[in-house]
Amino acid sequence: MVLRDARRDDVAAMSRLASGAFVDAYGDSSPEDDLRTHVETYFGESAIASELDSAGVRYLLASAPEGLAGLVKLRNSKVPELVPATAAVEVQQLYVGTDFQRRGVGHTLMGGAVQAARDLAVAGIWLSVWKEADWATSFYRKFGFRSLGEIDFWLADTHYVDYLMWYEFD
Repeated sequence: MVLRDARRDDVAAMSRLASGAFVDAYGDSSPEDDLRTHVETYFGESAIASELDSAGVRYLLASAPEGLAGLVKLRNSKVPELVPATAAVEVQQLYVGTDFQRRGVGHTLMGGAVQAARDLAVAGIWLSVWKEADWATSFYRKFGFRSLGEIDFWLADTHYVDYLMWYEFD
């Protein structure tokens, strides 16, 4: 498993992986048209290519001989009020391909995200995760994140409740 920064020639594979992971997580809980629009808007190739050019976004990829195993997207964004720091980085996405789950890929990606954020000299990492995604909240808690409260997430007209989670650096 190799952890590296994303390149332009990774965009198609990144789009497939992120789209598939998002649909796997939310597919049964949201209308199909809303889900399709969201996936095209946020995980389409043009959206990802545009973000690769953004100074405030960094994608790290976990690559295996068989292909792209997972990705994590870090974003320098406005820190929510619940976060107990003014300088923090958001982990906006962490997705592992179906064929690579339970093989340490998520841990490798989060370790890379933590190191990348530490290099920016921020206080920690924050993220939001769907409250109903027990597999994800469990992963983040095991990694050392703690819940700061709940926030709203809207996918078109469908309302979700997310946990806002925080990982503070020593």
